[in-house]
Amino acid sequence: MIYDCLIVGAGPAGLAAALHLAWHGRKTLVLDRRSGPLFYTLSKLENVPGMPGQRGSEIMKNLRTQALEMGAEVSKTSVVKASGELGKFVLESDKGETFEGKTLLLATGVARFHPTVDGDYTQCLAYAGKCNLFYCPDCEAPETEGKDTLVIATGSSAGAIGTLKHLAEHASKLKLLMTSEDVLKDHHEAYLKENKIEMIRGEIAEFVGKKGCLEAVVLKEGQRLSHEAYFVSSPKIPRSDLAAQLGIPVRDSGHAEPKSQRGDTEIPGVWIAGDLRPMTQQVAVALGTGNIAAVHIDQFLISH
Repeated sequence: MIYDCLIVGAGPAGLAAALHLAWHGRKTLVLDRRSGPLFYTLSKLENVPGMPGQRGSEIMKNLRTQALEMGAEVSKTSVVKASGELGKFVLESDKGETFEGKTLLLATGVARFHPTVDGDYTQCLAYAGKCNLFYCPDCEAPETEGKDTLVIATGSSAGAIGTLKHLAEHASKLKLLMTSEDVLKDHHEAYLKENKIEMIRGEIAEFVGKKGCLEAVVLKEGQRLSHEAYFVSSPKIPRSDLAAQLGIPVRDSGHAEPKSQRGDTEIPGVWIAGDLRPMTQQVAVALGTGNIAAVHIDQFLISH
């Protein structure tokens, strides 16, 4: 079977696109390995228009149900290879399955780097997106309103300072934990001093909490950091492997390069949406880019 559109990624962007295309009668298949963070986000999202206070997992469930009701197909599949051209793109899974489509939409998102304990990030997953451990300043900075907040930096000092600046408008007090060895530039140190933000360096030995709520971060030196809220500043690397395989230009940041705001690319018949594009990681933005791409994919199919 050749689908009208193959979509890689069943996050907000991919499912929004699938909904629109299926609603317009397009044979659409969404392939996803279910690794996106929103599937496991139990905290309520307050900034998704029309969905006040819904949990991330609820939003994903509703989007998936709506797309399926319109006739889209969704398969739990890990896609590792993309090839072909307009009219016959081919995707291959890690199990050797192949899927063919006239057009292709990549909504593969980003890889998020969690704080680790001896190189293991899984201990952090018990708290990420569950209660008071946050990752996206554009999405969640107001969650720290009036709270004593610890920023846990796993990457660059520039990223850490950027996160602090986002939270400074909301948090009652800020502290910075640098778990990486990145050296602060003079103007970063000046910012910390000017705003009376304490910085400490250390490796995490343990996360302490219960029922998804983080109570303290314990360092290997024995220091226990107890705060009301915790915010992670970490690298977020776009999953651009498939885009690169198809010949789509990829920026130094790892984001795939769209040809225009429609999400089309230099490869005819291929679109990109969501966090794979160089933009903020807000759910509402991902939904919009997915829908915009789908509108133009449908129009493209009409004219071809």
